[in-house]
Amino acid sequence: MPETVDREKRLGLHLPMEVSGSDAAGQPFTEATRTVNISGGGICFESARHILVGTRVKLQIQLPPSLQKRFGGRELYTVRAVVCREENFDGQPLHRIGARFLGEAEDQAHSAQR
Repeated sequence: MPETVDREKRLGLHLPMEVSGSDAAGQPFTEATRTVNISGGGICFESARHILVGTRVKLQIQLPPSLQKRFGGRELYTVRAVVCREENFDGQPLHRIGARFLGEAEDQAHSAQR
């Protein structure tokens, strides 16, 4: 993620996003969801899936117009991440997933170079 957000400071932003990866059962999935908070080093998002710590995922975060300028005018920020925390509260249908950013996804990195 560009150095627009302090690495340690979490901002409570509820942005639409899509997560792709494999769930705890090893089943590949793509899910539309939303962010809970975000920092320069990672993200917390909601998921109906149980995703194991250590799982690598691809995130596509939809950026509002107010943030697009900081991301080179992009409407969509695509990044690789690794799950470092998974929480589920009794009776709640959604899991809270904490993930650390690993870097821009290959398809976005190549389009940014063009």
